Amino acid sequence: MSMELIVGAIIVGLVVIFFVGKHFSKKRPKETHFECARCGTLACHTDRTIEAWCNNKTTFFCQSCHIKWLHARTPRERERGTSPAGSRPGSRSGCLGVVVLFAVVPLAGLILVHAYA
Repeated sequence: MSMELIVGAIIVGLVVIFFVGKHFSKKRPKETHFECARCGTLACHTDRTIEAWCNNKTTFFCQSCHIKWLHARTPRERERGTSPAGSRPGSRSGCLGVVVLFAVVPLAGLILVHAYA
């Protein structure tokens, strides 16, 4: 195996490890329970509240208060809330573009090194 191929494989491997670690490691709050900000009951964290915690939210609501809040919203607000967190209709997060960028740049460098070496 040539040295360029080994270096390219190492770079690609590091990029893959970085993205796998970032997307599959799930941060969790230290506390397993929280006090509902609306009714004050003690509730266990759910996927919804853990996602809110990961997004640096500091107030959490139990499932029944969350359902009451959802029903109090107008149908148009409810429809807008079904899209992924933080996204607007027609907007894209750009994650795929970043993955492609991290894959193409080392590959282009490897091809350039191989072509001019």
